[in-house]
Formats: sequence, C-alpha cells, structure tokens
Amino acid sequence: MKKILFLLFFLFTIISCKKEKTETIEEETEIEIVKDSLKEVEITILDTIKTKIPQQLLASIEKDHQGKQYKIINFNLGFIDYNETEDAVIIIQEKDKSSGISESILVYQNTKDSYLLMAQNRSIITQEYFFTDEHTNSSKEIEIKEHHIKVSMFCYGPCGNTFLDFKFENDAIRLSNFSTYDVGAGAEIESEYDIEKNLVKIAMTNTMTDEMEVIEEEFTFTYSKGIRFIDLNTKDLFKELGNLESKIII
Repeated sequence: MKKILFLLFFLFTIISCKKEKTETIEEETEIEIVKDSLKEVEITILDTIKTKIPQQLLASIEKDHQGKQYKIINFNLGFIDYNETEDAVIIIQEKDKSSGISESILVYQNTKDSYLLMAQNRSIITQEYFFTDEHTNSSKEIEIKEHHIKVSMFCYGPCGNTFLDFKFENDAIRLSNFSTYDVGAGAEIESEYDIEKNLVKIAMTNTMTDEMEVIEEEFTFTYSKGIRFIDLNTKDLFKELGNLESKIII
C-alpha cells in the first residue's frame, strides 16, 4: 500500500512540474511578442540622415511597395485619428521606367496590431520639390500635430514655398488651410486660403521702393475639384487660383 501511495505522489509531482514549466514558457513567449511589437529599426532618409522607424511600420511600407523601386524621404509619427495610438505620415520617392520619378505622401493608421494604409496622394508634391541632385535647393517637411497633417514644401526657385494643413474629421482627411510665400523680381507675395470660408487673402510687398508698400486683396474662391487629401492636385489648385488672381488683381 505504501508503495502504491508513493508511486501516485511521484507521478503527481512530475505532472505538476510539467504544468509549471509549460505555463512559464507561455508567459515568456507572450512577453517576447509585446517587445517585438515595439522594436525600431534604423533607416537612412535624404541620402545621409539616419533615423529610427517602428519595425511594424517599415514592414507595412515594404509590403505595399513590393517589387517597386522606392526610398523613404521623410516620416513623422503622431495622432491623426482618436484611438490613442501613434499614426504615421510618410513621403516616398518612387522610380518608374515609364513615368520617371514621383513622390507620394502616405498616411498610415496604427491599429495596435499593424499599420494600415489609410490614404495616399501622388499629386500634392510637384516635380519642383523633388529632393534630387537636380533640385538641391528644394525640400519638404511633414508633421502630425493635434490631429492635423502639416506639409511644408520649400523652393528657392519660381515655385515658391507652399504650406498645406489637412485635418482628420468624419473618417476623412481634408484640406483645412493652405498658404504660399513667393519672392520674385521686386516683390514678395503671401497668400492664405481659408477653406471653410472659401476666402483668399493676398498681400504683395513692393521691395523696389524704400517704403516697401504693401497691397492687400481679399476675394472668394472655391476649388472645383474638391479638397479631400486623396483628390488634391496642387498644380490644378494653383492654376485655378492663379487665373482668378490675374483677373482680380491685375
């Protein structure tokens, strides 16, 4: 009888040890998964600047651009939607044999498990702002701030500087404001477009005189092709606005 009891106790001890060992392995595995989701990897942007990007975000970008020749020009993390996880906005330069070089702005939504492509636009950044050997005086900056996506494009040539402000609302990203700053022969021109009021304000400073006279104009303007992030074409927008300016100001 004692031998039987001892044998049962011995078997119970072995089973308990196995169970504890299995639970320990499961707990360690779960902790490791959480750590992996927070990993960052180092990349190079603008050819020389080294920075770190979330591993999951980079994996999503690589998946969406599989088989394509591209490089990441810039990126920024912040809160676009309201789910308390950091989203991302990225500028990517692509090379295609048929269409040549183009630059896109991508918006990725962080869903905790992965980054999903929320919106993309290939028509916001025009060729004048490409950061290449041919356009060394041009650059772009992107920022996510208080659920707004801010795009700043700088150029020391005839294209001038452009500042775009997009806002996330009603599950869509829309242009809420844009402004420009141009320096030409004898004049500085600043314009600001209030989307909600469909109102454009323009201030021209005459730099050819000591008084630096400023002429201000204000007029209504509605961009006919819409202001959603995915639809916006800055060349068309500025062409429409320029045509209206020439009729009113000149």
